[in-house]
Amino acid sequence: MDKHNTDYPRTQTQVWASNWMRSSASPIWGASDVFQSSSFGTSVFGVGLIGVGCQKILRTFLIYAFFLCSFLFNFNSLLPSENEHSPNPRLYQLKIFGDKMISRDKIQNWFKLSKGDAVSKEIIKKRGQGVLEKFVEDGFYFAKFDSVVFQYNPDSTRANVSIYINQGQKIKVDLISISGIDEAQKLVRDLGTQPGRDFNEKILQEDIESIIYYYENKGYPYCKVTVSDLSLDNSSKNESRINIKLKVDPGQELTIEEIEIVGNEQTKESVILRELPLEIGDIYNQRNINRIESKLQRLGYFKWINPPQLELLNDNSGKLIIELAEGHYNRFDGVIGYNPATQSSQGFVTGLIDISFGNLFGTGRQIEVHWQRRTEETQNLRIRYLEPWVGGLPLNAGFSFEQLIQDTSYVQRNLGLDFCFQFSEKLSFFTQVSKRDISPNSLGSIPFGIPKSNSLNLEVGLSYNTLDNLLNPSRGLHYTSAFEWGRKTVEKSSNESETLDNSSNQKRLLIDFETYFPLFRWQVLALAIHGRQVTSDEPVIPITEHYRLGGARTLRGYREEQFNGSRIAWANFEYRYLLGRYSRFFAFIDTGYFFRETVENNSVARIQKWKVGYGIGLRMDTRLGLFGIDYGLGEGDRLSNGKVHIGLKNEF
Repeated sequence: MDKHNTDYPRTQTQVWASNWMRSSASPIWGASDVFQSSSFGTSVFGVGLIGVGCQKILRTFLIYAFFLCSFLFNFNSLLPSENEHSPNPRLYQLKIFGDKMISRDKIQNWFKLSKGDAVSKEIIKKRGQGVLEKFVEDGFYFAKFDSVVFQYNPDSTRANVSIYINQGQKIKVDLISISGIDEAQKLVRDLGTQPGRDFNEKILQEDIESIIYYYENKGYPYCKVTVSDLSLDNSSKNESRINIKLKVDPGQELTIEEIEIVGNEQTKESVILRELPLEIGDIYNQRNINRIESKLQRLGYFKWINPPQLELLNDNSGKLIIELAEGHYNRFDGVIGYNPATQSSQGFVTGLIDISFGNLFGTGRQIEVHWQRRTEETQNLRIRYLEPWVGGLPLNAGFSFEQLIQDTSYVQRNLGLDFCFQFSEKLSFFTQVSKRDISPNSLGSIPFGIPKSNSLNLEVGLSYNTLDNLLNPSRGLHYTSAFEWGRKTVEKSSNESETLDNSSNQKRLLIDFETYFPLFRWQVLALAIHGRQVTSDEPVIPITEHYRLGGARTLRGYREEQFNGSRIAWANFEYRYLLGRYSRFFAFIDTGYFFRETVENNSVARIQKWKVGYGIGLRMDTRLGLFGIDYGLGEGDRLSNGKVHIGLKNEF
C-alpha cells in the first residue's frame, strides 16, 4: 500500500519515520526518531507593471516597487512555509495498519481520538504511550509503532493520520515453579499462569496475591512472595518462552490474643465483640477480618468503621485494633399525605409515624412503634420488641402486638412471638407464631357478613440483603419471601348446630424483591416487585383476610388502601438521579394488580384489575433529617387531582 495515498486532492503529507515508539518499561524517544516531509505545495505571488519612459515616472515606480516588495516580504513571512501547517489541525480520519491479533476498532478506541479532535505529533506520542501499555496488558511485550503518516488537506486544517503497528509475538510460559513451602505443587495447579499459556504480567501479579491471601487465611499475615528468577528464551524463531521461579516465605503463624475497640462511647464492648466473625485466641484469618467492617456497619450503630489494624505483640501473637465512631441509633419516620376531594367525598389527610429505638442502653435491644391513619376512619397501631443474641447465639427473639381498626367494619388484633436467626451479614431466617382475633362492629357484621373469629398462625421465611446503602442504595438487591399456615375458627351463631365445623385452613404467601442498577454517573435504575396471596378452605375469602393496595408505599397516585383483594401484586420502577449520599430526585411508574371474589345475588363474582400510577419525587438530606415528597397521578387524574405524600426521616 502506498503510504502517501490520500483522500484529499493536492494534499501535503508528513511521514514520521520508522521505530518511533516501542513497547517497553521506558519507551525510546531517541535520535532514531526522524521527522520527514515531502510533496508540499507552494504559494506564488505575481505582479504586472506598465513601464513609462519618464524619469519621474521611473523614480515614482522604483519608490512604489520598494514599498511593494517590502509589503510582499512581510506578508509572505506570515504565510505557512513549506514545512509548516496549521498549529491546530483537526483529525479527519484515524487509520490503523499492521494489526493482527487485536482488532483495529479496539486499537482506535485505545487512542481515544475522535473525528474533529485536535491532533499533532505530541498528541500522538502521548496517546501512543497509553496504547503500548494496553498492548503490554494483553501480552504483546514487543509491540512497536513503525511509522505515522500525517496527510493534510490544502489549508492544513484537517488531517488523516495513518499508524503502522508491529505487534510482535506473545511470550509463552515454559515453566513456573514455587520453592520454600511444602504445598508448592498444590498452589502451582491453582495458578492462572501455566506452562503453554501466554505470559501476562497482570495474571502473574494476581497469582502472587492469591498465594499471599491463601497464607493470610491460614494464620500467616506477613507472608512474602518474591520472583527469584525470570528468564526469557529467544532461541526459537517462532516464539519466545519464559521461565518463572517464585519463592514463598510464609513467616510466623500468628494468633489473635487481644481485640481493642476504640471509639465506642455508649455501645457496650461485649455487644461489638459478639458481632465479630472471630474471637480472642483464633488463628489470624484475613477473610474474617475483611468481613468485620461490613458486619458492624449493618448494625446501624456507627457513622464509620476503619479497616482493622494489626499490632504485633510478640513473634506469634498480635492485637487487633478496631476504630469506629458511633452514630444515631434511633429513627423517626413520618409521612403526611393528602387525598383531594372527589364528587362523592371531601378531601382528607392521611399520616404515618414510625419510631425505632435501635440500641437501648447500648445493648442492641430494639423497640419499634408504628402508627398509621390510612383513611378517615381506619387506623393501624403496631408495637414490636426485639432481644438480640438469645443464649449467646445469633438468634434474635421478640414479641409484637398489632391492632387494626378498619373504618366501621371490624377490629383486628394480632399477638405474635418472633424469632430471627442471622446466618451471615446478608442472609437471615425468621419465623413467627401469632394469634389473630377479628371482632366485627355492629355496623359491619350485618351488611358485610363479618363473623367473629380467631386464628393460630405459623410463618417462616428468609431474607437476603446485599444493598450498599440502606437509605439510598445504588447497587445490590434485597429479597424476602415468607409462607404462613393458619387454622381459623369462626364463632358459631345461636342458630347453628353444635356439630357444625366452623374451622378452615389458610395459607399465605409473601414475596418482596428490589434491586438497583447503576447506569451512568449519579444515575440509578431501581426495580421492585411485590406479591401477596391468601388461600382458604372457605368458599369465599372474607374481606377481613384481604390485602390492601394503594398509597405511598405500594401504588402511588392512588389513595391509601384504595383497593383490596385476596391476591395483589405491584411493581415500582424508578429512574433516580443521585444528589448526594442520601439525596435523590426521581421519576416513577407504579403498576398494581388485585383480585378478589365476592358474593352477589347468591353467586360468586370475580373482580380483577390492573392499575397504573406515575409521578416524580425528591429525597433531600437536611438538618432536620431526610425530607421526602412524592407527587403521583392515577389513571384518569388531572394535575389538580394528584396525590401528594410528604415524609421526614430523622435519626436521633
